[in-house]
Amino acid sequence: MDPNELEPPSFDSCDGVSPRCPVEATLYGDYFTVGACAFFVAAFTLALFLQIWLAWRSKAWSFATYLGLGTIFELASYAARIVLANNPWIFGAFVVQMLFLLLGPTLAAASISVTFKHLVLHYGREWSVLRPRLYPWVFVGTDFISILIQAVGGAVAAFATSGSEENMQLADVSSALLVTGVVFQVANMVICGGLMLIYLWRRRKGLASRSGGSVREESSGSEAVSSGGKAARPDGEKKLKIFIIAITVAYIAIVIRCIYRVPEMAGGWGNDLQKDEVTFLVLDGAMILVAVWLLTIFHPAFYFPSLGKKKVEVPDRNEEPRDYEMAEPRS
Repeated sequence: MDPNELEPPSFDSCDGVSPRCPVEATLYGDYFTVGACAFFVAAFTLALFLQIWLAWRSKAWSFATYLGLGTIFELASYAARIVLANNPWIFGAFVVQMLFLLLGPTLAAASISVTFKHLVLHYGREWSVLRPRLYPWVFVGTDFISILIQAVGGAVAAFATSGSEENMQLADVSSALLVTGVVFQVANMVICGGLMLIYLWRRRKGLASRSGGSVREESSGSEAVSSGGKAARPDGEKKLKIFIIAITVAYIAIVIRCIYRVPEMAGGWGNDLQKDEVTFLVLDGAMILVAVWLLTIFHPAFYFPSLGKKKVEVPDRNEEPRDYEMAEPRS
């Protein structure tokens, strides 16, 4: 008798669907929908090609790198799901889709985080709770903590593939790590978003006090004059406001996805919510696709070109260092 026949179905003992290794015994309990997965692969691939061109045009390398990596992870995840739709017992494809679907949204969120420093410098650092130079360290740095926790959880999950008791215990450990990573990401995004809301509130309050109780955005100092002391063009300010709306909606979409992921992971491997593909495609796939395309369509190349400028800090003895632009953005 084959020793594998004595083991419960797992990636260790199964290499394809059979009477002993039915699809119902897999983590997701069914075949993935090929059409839906192919749609996401095509959509993320198209976004990636556009991002490559936009990155070259804008020179906003940090933004482009995080967004590009997040997009690559997403399209690789759905490509792996197409492989699993043909054979759900392929371990490598399972690991790729599981791990990359966790990390991709965090990288997309990091691309938004890098814009916060530049927005604060543009609209006026005096309203900020943090020094602008700390924004990348606090916002993007905490994103990487979330990535690290989820990566460790994913690595542990990769070893928890058999039906043995100790591997089931290892699966519980991996699930706990993944939940911790996603919860940390939710908390991180809420706090970072809260800091930006505080900045907005303080700025509006400060401008209102300067103008005697009314806020006129179009005539405020930081909008009428850029951080380099040059007059800002009205069309540039309108585009920047559109960019802010776009990254706000993208940010909210990523938060929605993360909130969905908490109970989905907390229920343990193979729970009913995890097996619900439609819910996953709506609350995970669609949310991240919306975020990625918003960040691609309303790219800094056209809506916030100063994000790709080189800046130099010129310290002053009596005030905090200011950023002075070295070159005008390309039109």
